[in-house]
Amino acid sequence: MNGVIHTRNRRKLCLKGQFVIKLLCFCLILFSVSLHALTEQKSTNRVNIGVSPSLPPYVFSKNNSGLQLELIKAAFKSQGITDLNIIYMSNKRVEHSLEQAEIDVAVNYAGSRIEGIYPSQSLLSYQNVAVSLTKNNFKINSVYALTGKSVLAFQNATAFLPHPYKKVTTKLNYYEEVVNQAAQVDHLMKEWVDVVVLEKRVFLYYLQQYQLENNTKEITIHPIFSEAARPAYFNDKPLQELFDMGLAHIKKSGEYNAIMTFDGTNYAKASYDGLIK
Repeated sequence: MNGVIHTRNRRKLCLKGQFVIKLLCFCLILFSVSLHALTEQKSTNRVNIGVSPSLPPYVFSKNNSGLQLELIKAAFKSQGITDLNIIYMSNKRVEHSLEQAEIDVAVNYAGSRIEGIYPSQSLLSYQNVAVSLTKNNFKINSVYALTGKSVLAFQNATAFLPHPYKKVTTKLNYYEEVVNQAAQVDHLMKEWVDVVVLEKRVFLYYLQQYQLENNTKEITIHPIFSEAARPAYFNDKPLQELFDMGLAHIKKSGEYNAIMTFDGTNYAKASYDGLIK
């Protein structure tokens, strides 16, 4: 009888031991899964930002700087996000990548406002303009006055600019869009085109750079487009809302104005007071 009792006790102890081992294994598995989840969550804190590689003074790809990038970095940093992966690509590629969730943020997005794309509050405003040589005495007071002229514009201009512009491009003597905006200044100064269309600060920056090695001609800036607010675009609503909180924070703290002081416009204007009409 005692032998039977001892056998039963041993079986109970064995079963308890197996249960404890299984419980420990389960806890280890649960811990591993949790640890993996935390690691995965940490890795996804990286924010991938798609931006045009050539847009001074808004973007300087050599050092990941410029007006827009500094504002974005400051807004995210105020909310504890510092792991930013800045990816340089064409405007059209930025659109596709945002819509396909290959990036988290698009700095310049001209795509249709499809479901799942969320604009932030405006980072700043662009002032797109037409620029011609003063000696040609062009009277360009509206987009329709471009008709019959040769025009060199920035890439994807027909998507970014108001609809009448796209219609007018079909009535031009020549029309092309380029990624390299320094080439726009070069083409204008060499009189290869009648007019260039681009953002005013961008033009002033490249005009100044061009003057360092070349002679320049007097130019006239035609402000035929209204100022346009430039938000950042997101494919994740919570991230967009977090960014807007950060943007509001740096505006309130004064950091926003400190960044905007270095916009490249003042020194460009100072160099060209007698050149620009």
